[in-house]
Amino acid sequence: MEHGDTFMDIRCRRLAKVMKKPSGFRTPVLLAAALLTLNAGRLLAQQAPAASPDTVTLDQVVAAARVTAPGLRLATIAVGTAHAQLIQTQATNGLALGGKGDYTHAGSLGSGSSASTPLSAAATAAGAGPLNGENIQGGLTLSSPSTSLGLTAQHSIMEVAPSDQVSSVSLSASQTVFDGYPGGRAAAAVQQADYTYRAAQVAYEASLKSVIYQVKQAYYTLLVDQKTVLIRQATVTQDQQNLAYYQGLLTAGRATQLDVLQNQVTLTQAQLDLRTAQNTVAVDRGNLSQQVGWPLDKEYLVADSPIPDLPSLQLDEALKTAFQNRSELLTFDLNIAAANVNLALQKSQTYPVVSVNGGLGLGQDWSANVNAGSFSLGASIALPILDGGLRNAQVEQAADQIASYKVQQDQERQSITIAVQNALFSVQDTRNRLDLAGQSVKAAQGQYDLQKARYTVGLVTTLDVLTALQALTTAEVGLEQAKSNYILALLGLDNVTGL
Repeated sequence: MEHGDTFMDIRCRRLAKVMKKPSGFRTPVLLAAALLTLNAGRLLAQQAPAASPDTVTLDQVVAAARVTAPGLRLATIAVGTAHAQLIQTQATNGLALGGKGDYTHAGSLGSGSSASTPLSAAATAAGAGPLNGENIQGGLTLSSPSTSLGLTAQHSIMEVAPSDQVSSVSLSASQTVFDGYPGGRAAAAVQQADYTYRAAQVAYEASLKSVIYQVKQAYYTLLVDQKTVLIRQATVTQDQQNLAYYQGLLTAGRATQLDVLQNQVTLTQAQLDLRTAQNTVAVDRGNLSQQVGWPLDKEYLVADSPIPDLPSLQLDEALKTAFQNRSELLTFDLNIAAANVNLALQKSQTYPVVSVNGGLGLGQDWSANVNAGSFSLGASIALPILDGGLRNAQVEQAADQIASYKVQQDQERQSITIAVQNALFSVQDTRNRLDLAGQSVKAAQGQYDLQKARYTVGLVTTLDVLTALQALTTAEVGLEQAKSNYILALLGLDNVTGL
């Protein structure tokens, strides 16, 4: 065999040699040459599959998954819900400004006089109380769980003769200065809601990584099974040609019914294998479409992907990366932080609550040109005395929750350490096996070429050449599987390190 010869060139030269041999030797040699040609055609069919216009690349699939993957949509909803809860908590525990206005008609029952001195009217108005007559009042309030500030204005037209008009303005305020929690218990609720929101963001990032990991796994699984279908299709074609050839030999009286039956059985088995492989591809495609969020009946093929280089990641570096990036550990950190806030909040329930309050009012009788004012200033202390051990039990429960989170976090770190160690070994092992599979293909190719050369000079039989061809085919299939195993191992390493 000369370098660059095609299988058709080989067949033509061999047929020419066969025609020069005695007729008794011609039939087996012709059969062997035909089988070699058919097997060669099978290899060509495997190595040069027809291009499909509906082929998608790995980057296209990943980009589509980022937009349409069902798992990400659910995670996005969860982030939105947590953010809305954070806004509600901030609004509930922050300052709120409100306004009001009302009208009151006040009067006296009985025979007593409704008249009052201008000074008493102004004093009553200064206390924001209604006067006998028509009262129009409006006000603003600024409040939070620990702060209250109110401003009220009132104008009254009194039932006296002649009619008297009185106006007033009053201001009231109260402030909790200590409730046992730094910054106030309201701040604790906001901090807890913030940790919940951040945990939802971590969960979204984890879902994104998980979706991409699963999509890539499904992609490469489909890619390997696509190649299996090509192999099965080439095998069916070869077996159909073999059967037709033996049927021709049977007609010419140079083969037996048993030869034809064996080829029929082989063809039927190949057709069943092809049907199974095609069904596997359909299932793989449906799985990938489900992961991406495409319709299940979408027809497409996946394009081949280059083999990544062996990463230089060492165990210490891989563990450091995993401990920084794994969502499970990040979630535990946020849970522990939120639990610490809850513990401090429960402890604050055992402390007294100290508040200060005050008020200021001014009233003006416009008809008599008399004014009056009032003020108040005070403090209050609310002290828990007896609760049956409720608060201590709540503190103990909050502390136990923190201890539980820390134990779970340590267990998770150990599990991640084992997973990273195993993933690094898997990457190195599959890479070594990939290199070995490449060497096996070269060795099988060399053996096949040697057997063909020996066959041309009559040193080996047709069976020897066919055996070498089968070994080459097996080695090539093993190489493709080794490539897939190596890529999946790399994906596994990325997954356990949280990349």
